[in-house]
Amino acid sequence: MPVEITRNDTFTKKTDSSAYIKAMEDTVSEVSQKTMSECQSECPVRTGNLRDSHSVESDGMEATIRNSAEYWMYVVYGTSRMSANNYPQRAWNTIISQDMIGEIFKNKLKENGIDTE
Repeated sequence: MPVEITRNDTFTKKTDSSAYIKAMEDTVSEVSQKTMSECQSECPVRTGNLRDSHSVESDGMEATIRNSAEYWMYVVYGTSRMSANNYPQRAWNTIISQDMIGEIFKNKLKENGIDTE
């Protein structure tokens, strides 16, 4: 059974444009900032150092959320004397469950002049 694949030139023009790429990059940046904020609200606080040590590095389609506190891995993965507190995963699950990414992307497309209807 042959399958015919045709190219949709309207869609190709939209997705190949620099405005589309900018919308994707802006989405990555905003989602990473929201995820970092959610990490800060989910992390345990004794002195505030762990919470305040989060940062985001965003470069195009990639973003990294870091924590410069020397002990972050003990909090996240636990030790023989302390159970794990995987607050980064809970933060990401919150972002996903609220379906923020799709809404942010739609808004960024509109901001960059791409019709989403």
